[in-house]
Amino acid sequence: MTTLITGGTGKTGGSLARLLYAANHPFVIATRTGQAPSPFKAVRFDWNEPSTFENPFNADPSIDRIYLLGPSAVDVLAVVGPFIDLAISKGVKRIVLLTSSQSSPGSPGPGLIHKYILEKGIDYTVLKPTWFMRK
Repeated sequence: MTTLITGGTGKTGGSLARLLYAANHPFVIATRTGQAPSPFKAVRFDWNEPSTFENPFNADPSIDRIYLLGPSAVDVLAVVGPFIDLAISKGVKRIVLLTSSQSSPGSPGPGLIHKYILEKGIDYTVLKPTWFMRK
């Protein structure tokens, strides 16, 4: 049972990585460079390079959940949909999607991803943060 964190070096993904590390829960951070702050394990993953989509599953075949922060793209579903399909085929059972407070299933951007996950019928949660405060 391993969690894949996309956007794992950002605000929310980095916080999640620290929490999972403290709880001794296995996780992999997906980054464009394949690097993450020590002591975290990272793999190269780039939304603009579909050839990197398999990298997390090759690094850790026990990935069964994903924290999903989608890319900024005009046709976001054309980018993220194939990754979701691959993840499900690799055994992913749960997706936690980060959207925005104004997003709804089918609305532009993350809303399209939300609707796609809904249609897949797997376990999911959608996070809709409003504000981020930095310490």
